[in-house]
Amino acid sequence: MKRVLMIFMACFSMLLTAKAQSGLNIEPLFAGKIIPQQRMVETRVKGKMLSKYQLTLFRSVRFQTNNKQEITRVHDLIELDKKKHPNNIYSENYSSTKSRSKETLMLQLSKEGNHNRFLCYKRSNDEVTVIYMEGTLNSLDTLRELIK
Repeated sequence: MKRVLMIFMACFSMLLTAKAQSGLNIEPLFAGKIIPQQRMVETRVKGKMLSKYQLTLFRSVRFQTNNKQEITRVHDLIELDKKKHPNNIYSENYSSTKSRSKETLMLQLSKEGNHNRFLCYKRSNDEVTVIYMEGTLNSLDTLRELIK
């Protein structure tokens, strides 16, 4: 009985985590529809471990690619999420290299219920990381201070 309950709770938790990104253009990346799951390193953290960061959910995917089409597709989805809501707050930092091989983008998305939502994109040469976070954290400035 305990095993059945554990399996049910795990499935329910996965559904809630998947629901968190729903409505975002980048959601297919987290679902493994753009980059296969076996090529990505996924991290999901939820609950009390995040409370000191004022977050309730942290989910990231990281992958290596030298395929410009994959990089462009992920970047374009991030840009669509950036433009989706005109009230989004965002911060962009691009390196000064002509090839733009390094790029960082942080978005504060529209609020969902009582939670603020954040989307971060980082590309350094051939490694891409996309992070989705939600919680009571109130601004990108606060987020930057917490990650320093």
